[in-house]
Amino acid sequence: MSISCESSTNLPEEWTGQFDLVVTDPPFGGILQYAELSDFFYVWLRLVLKDKYSHFDAEYTPKAVEVVSNPFREGDDSDGFYQRLLTQCWREAHRILKPGGLLTFTFHHSEDEPWISVLESLFDAGFYLEAAYPVRSDETKGETAAFGSQKVEYDIIHVCRKRTEEPKPVSWGRMRREVMADVRQLQAMLENHAKEGLPAADLQVIRRGKALEYFSRHYGKVYVDEGRTISVRDALVGINQLIDEDADNGKEAPPVNAEPITRQFLRTFGNAPELKRDQLQKFLRGSITTPVEFVQRGWCAEKNKVFTRTGALEFAREWSGKHRRKLTSDLDQALVLIGACFDGSGINASDTLKNENFKPHVALKPLLEWLHRNGPDQTTRNAASRAVSIHNAWHASQAPQAAQVSLFDDDGEYEQ
Repeated sequence: MSISCESSTNLPEEWTGQFDLVVTDPPFGGILQYAELSDFFYVWLRLVLKDKYSHFDAEYTPKAVEVVSNPFREGDDSDGFYQRLLTQCWREAHRILKPGGLLTFTFHHSEDEPWISVLESLFDAGFYLEAAYPVRSDETKGETAAFGSQKVEYDIIHVCRKRTEEPKPVSWGRMRREVMADVRQLQAMLENHAKEGLPAADLQVIRRGKALEYFSRHYGKVYVDEGRTISVRDALVGINQLIDEDADNGKEAPPVNAEPITRQFLRTFGNAPELKRDQLQKFLRGSITTPVEFVQRGWCAEKNKVFTRTGALEFAREWSGKHRRKLTSDLDQALVLIGACFDGSGINASDTLKNENFKPHVALKPLLEWLHRNGPDQTTRNAASRAVSIHNAWHASQAPQAAQVSLFDDDGEYEQ
């Protein structure tokens, strides 16, 4: 047995493919500045150890390549710096592992943003999640948000393998159904733990870990539409929705093949024409999504601390004269077609559907049908009904497509 002190971003070249197991505990982004805290005891240890060990030559602990997010050192790019170095650490771990080797690490942050950096880095370095095991933490965190894990009593041990083949393509809708089936299988066990006082934050972390196993196996090949893949951020939005799905108390959920940001918007507003700011923020808490994202997409606007949905007619008129190639979002497409179906709109819905640059999203028809039943007012619901009829007529007029060139089947699911 030997002990070596090396940088995780630059391990010895001769270690390539030599290890069966790498065990690590990645830093928590910007929550804890390890090197700065180490200076409290390092300066005293250095006084007695500098003449014996070269690692204590420096007056303070090295910080230039510390894998943390520190805006005082890296400025506005501190989060990007953290993610780049973390990716390099994972890549070095990937390089030194044998083909069948394992990488294991713990991460139990209750917020989603740090997960995005860790997961993107992990997947980009060539790993996928084999399994996620919840284990009770050996420390009591109390009521404070220590290490970003307020009321999280369980650590999650993530077991990862090197990706040895290209991920198989899958639609977001199909993967979502597979995840739901597995999560429901865990539900009874989780509820038993909850009766003994397992916090809700732990339940969410455990469910999230299971859902991310599926996503990691298909990373880069999870499609929301033909040619458009889903990002880690959007996948986490969708996974959080999946976790909260049973809390909707009988309300009709938006179409499963709709994009996660679309489902988040429709689940949040429902059929309400407006929401107060504090109410909207409450609904979005813990979902990664912010009201600003809805506003930037033009789906609503804020005035006097109230967020009002953009009318379909107003939205469609905003798109008049714009290139249809850019009309790719499923909800954008639905709102444009519905707005065109308002009385006196002056917009021809069929022209959009027939435009050679317009590529209908797989969730377009389900969204039109959903908004026909759940639109914010009767006028919108009536226009959505007309849009469904126009879409059906247009679809029926299209020549049959060869099955081998279609990414999605009739239900909007990816063909494998």
